[in-house]
Amino acid sequence: MVQTTGEVLDSARDYVRRQVAAFIRRLPWPLVSARVKLTVFSRASGPWAALAQVNLELRDHPVRAQVPVAFLHEAGRLLRLRLAAQVARLTHPDMPRPWPSETCRGVQPVSHAARRRAIVRRKSYPLSRCTPDQAALTMDVMDYDFHLFTDADTGQDSLIYRVGPTGYRLARLSGMAPPSAPVTVPLTINVHPVPEATLEQAVARLTATEMPYQFFRDHATGRGAVLYRRYDGNYGLLAPAPPDQERPDAEAIHDGQ
Repeated sequence: MVQTTGEVLDSARDYVRRQVAAFIRRLPWPLVSARVKLTVFSRASGPWAALAQVNLELRDHPVRAQVPVAFLHEAGRLLRLRLAAQVARLTHPDMPRPWPSETCRGVQPVSHAARRRAIVRRKSYPLSRCTPDQAALTMDVMDYDFHLFTDADTGQDSLIYRVGPTGYRLARLSGMAPPSAPVTVPLTINVHPVPEATLEQAVARLTATEMPYQFFRDHATGRGAVLYRRYDGNYGLLAPAPPDQERPDAEAIHDGQ
């Protein structure tokens, strides 16, 4: 299925669809479902004017790739490269993704006047209770820059994100001790306290710092949350689902940006 938003040419849509279909035919596992999303922005504010995303359901794990492009005809080849990296990581979960890497470079938000930014997407989901290794795998194969989860070792709301010398850093709401069990990814530990903030304070801090996202303890709930910059220059918010919706050991997947 191909979903389009904006002025997407039929030729561009068909070309991307054929490129993704060619990649799918080479997959080592049966395909459960595939979805392609093509977005052309009416007012480009950066070096790219469109966004292409593919979501595949393979075996027991989803795989996602997202690329920004100046022209959608570029997206077919770039999506295949990104999908190949995701599938390689899923095939060999004990092999961390190289860092830094052009293949897994995140989507840079378009420029947007601070006074015009708004939280346009809010999503809460049951956090998966897993190890940092498992969280890193989900982050990689879903093409995220970060992944919010519950640390199985401590029970803390935690964030794994791509930054620093190794590309894998772990932050917990409290505590800075390394994981008690061995990890395969070259993990570093955040040594700065996670701030407690209201949503308004988190927005003000993210606007002031120009960082891509911020992990904070929500003053209203006491839980970990992530405020992040979307590809369109606005903000998105990820937070844990209410307690009555939590499912231990769930494979919780959010859609990032």
